[in-house]
Amino acid sequence: MGEHPDGLQDLVTRAAIGRRLHLTRARVDRAVASAGFPAPIGRLGALVVWRWSDVRGWAEGAEGRPEGPTPEGMRLAGIRDRFRGAGFRLKIAPDAAGAWQAVMVSPGRRSTTGQVFRGGTAIEAAERALEWLETHH
Repeated sequence: MGEHPDGLQDLVTRAAIGRRLHLTRARVDRAVASAGFPAPIGRLGALVVWRWSDVRGWAEGAEGRPEGPTPEGMRLAGIRDRFRGAGFRLKIAPDAAGAWQAVMVSPGRRSTTGQVFRGGTAIEAAERALEWLETHH
């Protein structure tokens, strides 16, 4: 999915690549330096940016390789893409109790506000959010 719902290109920074593919900073650095990783399309101030569709295409081919995402990371990317296509963001992070939460964030809202879905793993939390999206949107 390379387009925002409003038709603008979906651009990503290194940090966004890490969040979307569930990669650490070190793993993002390895990915960006690896052969075949797409060239950035430019800069926004000091930040280098890529088209998400280009990065996503690379990630599909690199899944499971040392520089690529895990199958879990690809599943989370797919779920996040579904939310973006529906006009939402999905923030997935550990919660204070040691479990995981997926927060569905509406456009224009802070990432700390939104409907919360919990699970024992990142995938469980994201899958619960996806179940909601598929039945309510």
